[in-house]
Amino acid sequence: MKIVIISDTHGDRERMERVLRIHPDADIYLHAGDSELASDALFPFIGVRGNCDWGSDLPEEITLPTPYGNLYITHGHHGVLRTRAELHRLNARIFVSGHTHVHGAILREDGFFFNPGSLAKPRDGENGTYLVLNVTEKTVTYRFYEMAF
Repeated sequence: MKIVIISDTHGDRERMERVLRIHPDADIYLHAGDSELASDALFPFIGVRGNCDWGSDLPEEITLPTPYGNLYITHGHHGVLRTRAELHRLNARIFVSGHTHVHGAILREDGFFFNPGSLAKPRDGENGTYLVLNVTEKTVTYRFYEMAF
């Protein structure tokens, strides 16, 4: 299963379209919040509400099944998952949040934690970033991509 994940596009639909053209073969497209777009304008991305998505009808969090286990996505402005109890409550093995505009991955025994960074307003370099996951029943591989302005 190929999953493309973007975040913090802040209304930049053009960059979202570029990602779609680069990865037309994804099984699912996710947006980790601060799109500043209505849910119908996000399509085909499935998104969560970020702190800049005022008045949005997007959910705060989503849990999706993958071959490896559930994927949980939220924007992250309400805090980061910290305890095993929180992880157990979510029944997920892949965790995604945005908000920081800094891309990164943390691999722990209890799950994979990802932040795709910001596609439009990065704080960790000159280029926007996004994430592609390839998920099987036994593995999760990932790659961060950069998009020049």
